Amino acid sequence: MKRQSLLQIAVALLLALVLFYGFKALTRRSMDSSRSPEASQTAPARSETKRLTPSDAINQIGNLESKGRFSAQFWMTTDEQIFTSWAKTGAIRSLQPTLQIKRNTPIFLALFMANPGVRSIVKAPGEKPRMDSDVTFDVYIISPNGNLALADKQRVGWRGTPPSPGLIYLAKDRGMFNFEAIDPLGEYTIALVVHDNIRKADLKLTRKLDLVD
Repeated sequence: MKRQSLLQIAVALLLALVLFYGFKALTRRSMDSSRSPEASQTAPARSETKRLTPSDAINQIGNLESKGRFSAQFWMTTDEQIFTSWAKTGAIRSLQPTLQIKRNTPIFLALFMANPGVRSIVKAPGEKPRMDSDVTFDVYIISPNGNLALADKQRVGWRGTPPSPGLIYLAKDRGMFNFEAIDPLGEYTIALVVHDNIRKADLKLTRKLDLVD
């Protein structure tokens, strides 16, 4: 009698264990099958974050102008670190174009260009020719009332050995300005006139910027 009771208890415990683990496995399979393929993938490491290239910048900002093969575009940002990132890696991790700004906040102009004109320079007879490009740009800021608020001319876009054809490059000079207390609130026009001094081609690029409280 005692031995039979112990045997019944053992069988009952074994059956309970089988049912428990069987249900757990079934539940896990059900959860896995209902999970989306994206959710089941391992999240990418932080270091795998895609860097945005200048081509991405051109596609996203959308104010590219061209004349012949020469192309240029600019965007405004309060993030000065993009210039350091570009100098080190030739790419930027994020694009934060600025369309609205407050007074006394520095804002930077990043000008991208591609395929400038190229000329051959020979300084002395018998010397190997040196290839050269010459791009400059002027910055104009038009106030909400239509008056010229700033004119900053002949900034250096590129001078010297040209970049490889097809590559996009960042202007050597970066325009920087900020608005002061005397500047009226409202919508400003930021205009860049880019001069390819070898091709004799000029590109005018404009963007709007709101000065707010």
